[in-house]
Amino acid sequence: MKFFSLNLLLGGLLLLATNGFAQSFTAQIALQADRLQPQDQEILSEIPRALEDYINNYRWADDNQDIKVKARINIIVETVTTRGSEKLFRGQLLAQSEAAGNFLDKACEFPYIEGQFMEHQRPVFNSLLSIIDYYIYVLLGTEMDTYIIKGGTPFFDRARNICDEGLISNYSLGWKSRLDDLQLITDGDHIFLRDAMFYFYEGLFYAEERQDRDKTPEYSKKVVELLGQIGRRRPNSKVLKRFLDSHYNEFCTLFKYDANRNNMNQMMQLDNRHSETYESCKLEGKKALQR
Repeated sequence: MKFFSLNLLLGGLLLLATNGFAQSFTAQIALQADRLQPQDQEILSEIPRALEDYINNYRWADDNQDIKVKARINIIVETVTTRGSEKLFRGQLLAQSEAAGNFLDKACEFPYIEGQFMEHQRPVFNSLLSIIDYYIYVLLGTEMDTYIIKGGTPFFDRARNICDEGLISNYSLGWKSRLDDLQLITDGDHIFLRDAMFYFYEGLFYAEERQDRDKTPEYSKKVVELLGQIGRRRPNSKVLKRFLDSHYNEFCTLFKYDANRNNMNQMMQLDNRHSETYESCKLEGKKALQR
């Protein structure tokens, strides 16, 4: 669980306005290619280490505040075909971080040769590295939204630029879907979720770190109101579903100082798949208020 109160960020806000936050972004990479022939598996075996070096030894944003983001990226290569002189690998990718949850990409396509050099400044489009860059910026954008309201916008803009490059490249598979997913995150209806993520983590800070019985209910009420806005506009939103699937267990902490069941009841209506969890918040809240 990460905590970073708004009060602790006030000094950094002025820095963000001009230079942005530093990101210490580290990722663990796993690659699975069991369906391929042994010689093709051998070609790909160096990718996890090479990608970890590519990601973890690079500054993805400016250096003014030390905010650490940890991610996991799993690449599942399912097929390989030959196109001209290159081998083209296809499969799926799962990218995840604490705040962002899970992003499953079912249309990854990239050429690869053994010993391929991975560099950030590259003269031509590189499908594998561009997919990695895209998900790093999406994860960073989502994480930054939890620290500052809409703080992830610059990172989402970078991800969008990568999509534009991918769509006109020779490896366009999957880039339309990535762009559609990004537009869902940043469209007018989902602005409410981006705001809710900030209040959600701020509320958890006051609930667990400060044990503040006054401020915590203010944040919990704000979170539920914002999530309700999305639910009314986009009842089948997969972006909202991803957030709830990743964080539903934490709502009892957020609600523990609530004086009534209003927030719990609203969450049970909004997210009936996890209604038993929200119902259990009643008991935890009663215990917290009695202490």
